[in-house]
Amino acid sequence: MGTTQLSVSSFAERELELATREAELARREAAVRRLEEGDLDRYDGLEARLAEVQLRELEVQRSRDALSSQRDRLEAVRAEYESRRDALAQRARELDLERDRLRGQRAQLVATSLELDQRERAVASASEAAPVEPASPQAPPAPSSPDGDEAAWTDWWAKQLGTPLEAA
Repeated sequence: MGTTQLSVSSFAERELELATREAELARREAAVRRLEEGDLDRYDGLEARLAEVQLRELEVQRSRDALSSQRDRLEAVRAEYESRRDALAQRARELDLERDRLRGQRAQLVATSLELDQRERAVASASEAAPVEPASPQAPPAPSSPDGDEAAWTDWWAKQLGTPLEAA
């Protein structure tokens, strides 16, 4: 009977081992479930945080695009400003040259005017000091035609000296 008892005691030991194992497995399974539930909560938190991060990345990208667009517009405005400034500087140089040219012409006109005034004074003082003479002798009258054909004679004379009857 010893074998029967051994088998029963071994059966009881086995039963105890199985119960212990079952309890250990139940404990581990409960721990895994708690971790999974905790992981799900953490996972939901991580998903929410990931969504926030993605939203922030999108906002940053939009800001970066807006900044890039503003830089491009600023460069375009700067280039236009510089071209206008260069055009204005060129126009100012042209106007300075034109003003200098006009000043030179005006100075020349003033000098000519002064020279004419001096000549008039010289002529006036010379006419007061010298007796009056005729200014220039008059041209002799055109000779008449020797053969009596006045029209042919006038044409020949006009070819020689210019038409004497033309208005000056």
